[in-house]
Amino acid sequence: MSHIVKPVFSYLMFAVDLIKGRYHSSNGREARLLEHVKKVAEAGNPQAVLDAIDQYAHSQEFFMNVGDDKGKILLQEMDKLPAPPKAVLELGTYCGYSTILLAAHLKDPSAKVYTIDICEENVQIAKQMIAHAGLTDKVVHVVKPLDQAVEELRAALKSQQASCFEVVFIDHEKTVYLSDLQLLVKEQLIREGSVVVADNLKIPGAPEYVKWMKETQDFSFEQHSVCMGPSALWLHDMVGVSVYKPSHPAAA
Repeated sequence: MSHIVKPVFSYLMFAVDLIKGRYHSSNGREARLLEHVKKVAEAGNPQAVLDAIDQYAHSQEFFMNVGDDKGKILLQEMDKLPAPPKAVLELGTYCGYSTILLAAHLKDPSAKVYTIDICEENVQIAKQMIAHAGLTDKVVHVVKPLDQAVEELRAALKSQQASCFEVVFIDHEKTVYLSDLQLLVKEQLIREGSVVVADNLKIPGAPEYVKWMKETQDFSFEQHSVCMGPSALWLHDMVGVSVYKPSHPAAA
């Protein structure tokens, strides 16, 4: 019974943190997760790290990780691209779960995941998690808001010899989902055919983003109902999958 009670109580504490505007927990949850992963997961084995995170989230404490079910949707969308992506953008690193998921799935040997988070504490936890998975060389961290990182990302694409981010995973502050996506479009950091996957469209929700996606002619939009992950199997969330298909393509 404790394996149910603990995550439920932890979920309530996590909700309190969100209400108070804290994106790193006030009780050391992330550090305990990292300690657990280092203890039980084989170093250099990304799947072992993900499994250890899922196991801990299921039995001990709630985490807003993408989880296995949502993760499958994300990887399936990557696989639909006509060629393996060279540059993947993640908005919201947190503890590094989805960063590891994405980086481990890269097929182009030169490809990288560029992951943005404004919380230095989260980034330090994630760096250690990613290092334990053996994927440090596949990940570039950007510790600033997207609107302050545009030129850095543009330079990164040039160094990757990539015209755009072929895959974008949005999983950060829900109130800026739409404005950050629109910034990516404006700055041509995504182009026709880029795939955008957005998590937590129901819990806690991003209504402005969903409304805009349903109305725009520039993106396809599908919503998938899935459980929130091993921390909250009793809750169902929505994941949005979009493909950028501009009605007025920008000049190359």
